[in-house]
Amino acid sequence: MNCPIESRNPEMLVAYPAGELDLETASAVERHLAQCPACRSLAADQATVWKALDAWEAPRIALDFDQRLFRRIREEVRFSWWERISRPFRPLPFRQALPLTVSACLLLMAGLVLQHPGKIGLVKPRHETVRLDQVERTLDDLELLRQVGMANQPENVNSHAM
Repeated sequence: MNCPIESRNPEMLVAYPAGELDLETASAVERHLAQCPACRSLAADQATVWKALDAWEAPRIALDFDQRLFRRIREEVRFSWWERISRPFRPLPFRQALPLTVSACLLLMAGLVLQHPGKIGLVKPRHETVRLDQVERTLDDLELLRQVGMANQPENVNSHAM
């Protein structure tokens, strides 16, 4: 058996702990796992995931869940788009905390600017100098590429159209 990890086919190592393989394939995978530590580690990790999924139980849903959900949907439809957008910003503690947070950020920024005045500023643009021989070589290269491109094109494109 080829190594599923090396052959980029790890689906077998995922299906093996789930018990989805036939007996012949499962026995081949078991023989391979005895020899390959990387595959053995992946299969063990996958088995741990399956055990955790088997042990997990979904929380119970209240009997009136549907009724409460549909009531909430009906209430949401009554609000205008502006009310729906602004609702998260309505709570009183948030409205009081927002100006305080903005003020603290501004004070922090002012402190940084005053602490390091030379480091914060405009970046001076760098001017690169271009040498004449570089321009000439570049133009020669472009001309050569254009010639190669024309040599690869069919000689007469219009003759095929007739």
